[in-house]
Amino acid sequence: MIELPAWAVPNDAPALALVDAGGTMRSPLNTAALRVNRPGSHYRATLTFAPMEPREGRIVVSRLIRAQREGLRVEFPLPEPQRVGGTVVIDGAGQSGLGLAVRGMTPRTVVREGWWLSIEPVTGARCLHNVAGEVIAGADGRAILPLGEMLRAPFTDGTRVNLMRPTIEGLVDGDAREWGLSVDQLTTIAFTIEEAR
Repeated sequence: MIELPAWAVPNDAPALALVDAGGTMRSPLNTAALRVNRPGSHYRATLTFAPMEPREGRIVVSRLIRAQREGLRVEFPLPEPQRVGGTVVIDGAGQSGLGLAVRGMTPRTVVREGWWLSIEPVTGARCLHNVAGEVIAGADGRAILPLGEMLRAPFTDGTRVNLMRPTIEGLVDGDAREWGLSVDQLTTIAFTIEEAR
């Protein structure tokens, strides 16, 4: 998995999307529709970067070319800082559904509705999730975070949960990598990444 340098942070995300794995079943007899929710919903993000000096642009372009084969992990752009103290990890193996039990937060930490998190296993792909409601951690640093979409995999106990700097990991969209080079030698870069897990 290719990662961009720490200094290569998107300055704009003009298109963010939830790719829904569920669907609506409609009857040909015009009876009530049925919503079918399935695990597998994931995110897609179009990211742009501020114009880069030649050295920085050269490095990012090189990594994007390799990411075409190997996949890419990049910091997810947040609309506001998400301050969470402690080392947050999954509390209990084999979880599924729309809630994630965690431990290790500073007691009484508030996790706000609409915040983002990434679940970061030691092996395997990371998963981006959206918090569906405000939660306050207990005196023991534990909480159950409601999620906007179902968990995609049963993670192991102690797997890291990143609320401060979540990442999106997946495939760079399309079969071509594009970048711009201006007359003043600044490199402009934009791409779309979609989670593959």
